[in-house]
Amino acid sequence: MMKIKIDQAILKARNGESLAGITIEDLQDTQVKAKDALILAEYGILIPEQNIFYDDADIAYDADIDDVEWSKEPIRMTWEEKIKMFMDQQLEKEEQSKGENEVMVKVEIADQEVREWVKKNRDKMGQLLGGLIADLYKVHTTLK
Repeated sequence: MMKIKIDQAILKARNGESLAGITIEDLQDTQVKAKDALILAEYGILIPEQNIFYDDADIAYDADIDDVEWSKEPIRMTWEEKIKMFMDQQLEKEEQSKGENEVMVKVEIADQEVREWVKKNRDKMGQLLGGLIADLYKVHTTLK
C-alpha cells in the first residue's frame, strides 16, 4: 500500500490518475476545500465533514439557482401527477440525448403480454413504426 499526502491525492484525482491502493496519511488532520473533497469523493475517498473547508469566495454565481425565488411551500401534487412529471422529464432527457432523426413517443399498452413482446422487440418496433408513421403522414397530408 502506497502512502501519500492529501495534496498529492488531490493532484492525482485532478489529473484523472487512479487512487487505487493508496492510503492518505494526513486524511484526518488536514482541512480540504469543498471542491477538492468532491473530486476525492468521485474516487471513493471521503473526507470527514469537520475537515472540509468552505470559503464563500470559492462559490461562483449561478443564474439558474441564484436568481430563482425559492418557496418553502410543499408542492401539492397527486401521485399520478408526480409520476407524469417524472416520466415527462425522462422523455425530455432521452429526447435530448437521441440523434436528430429520432423521436420519442409514449405508447400505452394495457395488455401485459403485448407490452412484454414490444419490450423484447423494441428495435424492430421502432423500424416498423417509423415506416408506418411516415405512411400515415403521407395519407394525412393527401387528404387535406
